[in-house]
Amino acid sequence: MKKITMDPLKSIRSQIAEYFRAEIREGGLKPGDRLPSARELARMFGTAEANVHHALALLVKEGMLTRRPKAGTVVTDGVEKLTCAAIYLNWFYIQRGENFTRLLIEMLEERFSERGIRCVVIYDTPSQNGLERLKRLAESRQIQGVVVRSLLPEQHLFFARLPVPFSAVSSMRIQNRVSFFSAETIQRIMERIRKDGVERLGILSSANFELQKKDSPENAMHPFFLKSFRDQKLEVRREWVFDSCVYGRPKILDSSLFAYAGFEKIWSLAERPDALLVFSDDMVSGLAMSFYHLGVKVPQDIRLYIHKTLENELILPFPCTLLENRISELADLLVRQLIDQSEGRPPVPASLACEFREWIP
Repeated sequence: MKKITMDPLKSIRSQIAEYFRAEIREGGLKPGDRLPSARELARMFGTAEANVHHALALLVKEGMLTRRPKAGTVVTDGVEKLTCAAIYLNWFYIQRGENFTRLLIEMLEERFSERGIRCVVIYDTPSQNGLERLKRLAESRQIQGVVVRSLLPEQHLFFARLPVPFSAVSSMRIQNRVSFFSAETIQRIMERIRKDGVERLGILSSANFELQKKDSPENAMHPFFLKSFRDQKLEVRREWVFDSCVYGRPKILDSSLFAYAGFEKIWSLAERPDALLVFSDDMVSGLAMSFYHLGVKVPQDIRLYIHKTLENELILPFPCTLLENRISELADLLVRQLIDQSEGRPPVPASLACEFREWIP
């Protein structure tokens, strides 16, 4: 290997990574060649072992290097082929036992199988043993990529540090994400609601959409939602928004009970909204029980807009407007993002298409 002169004005880690990129591209290092140990390389570059580890981990993700048990770090014959992927499921979604997650896993398995890619589903535990197993599989190269059912902000750093690429269902501003709602989709939803004659809108969400906070109800709203409320001149009061931050938790385990309690609270107010936007279809049974208990008639007393996934069949006992996404599209996008990364292409953030459908029981 050629000697390297470190530039003090540049990152040591990036210089080490670029050095090995050039060596591999120019033929100085050939497929199958084994690199010296991190300790030897640190001595060669005159830096700490941590910098070497970080630089090599980046090249492993790019597919130029691979780490093999007992063999060390080895030059690959190009981008490492994706032969086995993991599907990671957080403990929260196991507890909920939701139909959406079951369908998504089935479709992901089908998409991988169609491409000759094996997959393993990793169900986590409260002690996060699943993350530990995932790390072992990635470091031993038994898996070459991960699909994350829903990426929690506190877990992002863990997945970013894995020596394999990942794609995730997430609203976080990361490149390798698939989200349910883009700014354009949210705008379309609000335009449709306003076109139907709605002036005052309530929101019921079992996830935390950051639609309200105690200290600043307006400025804390999700910027996309807030902008579309203003654009469409929709009145959305803080007391008409019932999401998981009401309970101080990012996620709600029992959506039916949450929906029942949420609507009862909204309906007990002296001034009520004209319509209710519901995220998502797992709250239908709780809403139905609350309507029955309060004697609420739909759409005479309130209009309903319910977010639903097309493949998840439900019994809807009241007329409403459905905002539908396809789980099949979500599976396609997640798999495509993972394959793109495994083949050296940068991931592109994606969001699902949303279609409106009128439902009359």
